[in-house]
Amino acid sequence: MKKISILIYFCCLLMPCIITAQNFNPYSVVPPSLSKYKFGMALDSFKIKNKNALTATAGANDFRIESTDTKAGNDFNRVTFYFDAENNKPLYEMIIEYKDVNKLNAYCKSKLKTPNDEGDKWKWTTKEGYVFKAWTFGKKLVFALVLPNTEWDETITH
Repeated sequence: MKKISILIYFCCLLMPCIITAQNFNPYSVVPPSLSKYKFGMALDSFKIKNKNALTATAGANDFRIESTDTKAGNDFNRVTFYFDAENNKPLYEMIIEYKDVNKLNAYCKSKLKTPNDEGDKWKWTTKEGYVFKAWTFGKKLVFALVLPNTEWDETITH
């Protein structure tokens, strides 16, 4: 009986953590000036919302389309957006290049908190069941939503 009580106690203790982890909202960590660009939004919708971004033309063998905004915010040099080259061309990645690495580190500390994945990275599951990842390199902060049939989908090969 004591073992069952202990098991129930730990389930009650851990259940809120599990539920929270499965209901992660990516826009809780994306800078406010970029939150209008929704992961999964089509490239055409993005172009309507962002008149400053320059979008490269995808070649026949390209698996993604790149769009770059150099006027995305005062703290950023540029933000690069990756869209899948097929399947309604959804937005699946943002690469935010900060002007100052100290501002990048402060942002990560305040919004992303302590890394929860290997190699000082972050990883969550959205309420839709998609994996949402974040990592830094140099002055860049990367956010990626693992959508089916996109670059980060490990079930396909490019």
